[in-house]
Amino acid sequence: MTNFYDNWLGMWDRAEEERRLARKNIHEEELEWVETRQDARAALMVAPETGFRTWGTVTMIAEIPPHAHSGAHKHGEEAVLIVEGEGYSVVDNVRYDWKKHSLVAIPFGAVHQHFNTGETTARYLSVLSPHLEHFCGLHRTVQVEDWGRTTTEPDVETSPNGYAADGSRVLLHREDAILSKGEGDGVPTMPNEMPEFDPEHPLILGDLDGMASLPPGFHKSQILGYMRIGKDTNDVRMHEVEISGLLTDPPHEYGGMHAHMEAHLYILQGEGYSTVGDEKVPWKTGTAFHVPGPQTPHRHVNEGDVPSEMVRIAFGIRYFFERAAKREFPYLYLSPRQAVLERSSAGGR
Repeated sequence: MTNFYDNWLGMWDRAEEERRLARKNIHEEELEWVETRQDARAALMVAPETGFRTWGTVTMIAEIPPHAHSGAHKHGEEAVLIVEGEGYSVVDNVRYDWKKHSLVAIPFGAVHQHFNTGETTARYLSVLSPHLEHFCGLHRTVQVEDWGRTTTEPDVETSPNGYAADGSRVLLHREDAILSKGEGDGVPTMPNEMPEFDPEHPLILGDLDGMASLPPGFHKSQILGYMRIGKDTNDVRMHEVEISGLLTDPPHEYGGMHAHMEAHLYILQGEGYSTVGDEKVPWKTGTAFHVPGPQTPHRHVNEGDVPSEMVRIAFGIRYFFERAAKREFPYLYLSPRQAVLERSSAGGR
């Protein structure tokens, strides 16, 4: 007869098996679109409901018809990236005007609603943690108004600069994001003195503050930094959900192998694949995929002829455990950026 401790001893093996069997990616054509009270058309991407073993986290996509609005509701923290369209969001009775690739940061419990003012369908990517909140007894979604056609504009003040009254930023446009280069995949990279790599003893960086530029001669990614939990990047003060930013890789290049806690990724542009653990996970424009963690080695490969653009998504639970468990699960950098693929064979991959 087993007892509670026997159950604990088996938890890691069960989790490993669940990760092995879980879904790794989902393409645009595989999405199951539904109408909800909140959205005219919405689909879950990386979520437990679609077969992913997440940490209670969700990435979803939704659409707003021309001259229509989403429902108004409140729940836990949410980060929104506008994939297509133009319009505005009303958050706590303040209007924030957005366009393609704008970020909207919605605080926990804030009533919010999105309006499409354009002639084409608006699409937005949404990042939430409803299952984690529910596990902790915190999740509560309250519907205030259902989605519909916009006949009357809401009578609210407009934020002149994207900031809320408390000094935190709610709206950030792409052109205002922090641009950085030379950080490989946006994880801590190699110092200027490049050590020899021993696969059995990878370089251990330990935390997220050890960033350094790549040595001369190495190809570099471009990173648009939108927000970072705990760092108030761009004055976005979020705690639970994060759209870190946009990672751009040049054509036919791939980044360094690294390992960290859970991440979600969404492809805005490009085609290629990522190696996640011992699996090859293909992606293209409209694909979302999952790096389950903890410390699953992975790298991203752009096989296309145009730069790839990847939305990088993380959650507050990741950073909590990155700091609490770093002796057991340190942030790893396993190999440097590998630059150009050999286009005529698989030998350069």
